[in-house]
Amino acid sequence: MKTKNEILKMSLNELRKEKDGLLSGKNAKDLFNFRCSDCSNCSNCSDCSDCSGCLKCSWCSECSDCSDCLGCLECLECSGCSDCSDCYLCVGAKNLKYAICNVELTKEEYEKKIKEIIKEWRGAINNKWKGIRWL
Repeated sequence: MKTKNEILKMSLNELRKEKDGLLSGKNAKDLFNFRCSDCSNCSNCSDCSDCSGCLKCSWCSECSDCSDCLGCLECLECSGCSDCSDCYLCVGAKNLKYAICNVELTKEEYEKKIKEIIKEWRGAINNKWKGIRWL
């Protein structure tokens, strides 16, 4: 029969193993994330999945470069938002869908604007590096 101390030691060891798994998260590639899965370059997030570059987000999925967001889905470069989806550059938004800079759009308008933004980015990047001679 095991003593109380032996049972306590076993329980503590089991808790340590569980804590180690929870803090790193399944396939999380960063420290200080809690129960995150398949996230990369995130910090201090919890219960997120498939996010990248986020900071202090919780219950988010497929977000990139967001901070302090809660329950968001497929958002990009947002901050302090909650329960939003398909948003870009929103701040403090709540329950928005297909929004850019806190302005809600139709799905079609949103997709069109995002394509325009990506096209502008590519043009700006190409112009910036144009004429640079690579070794």
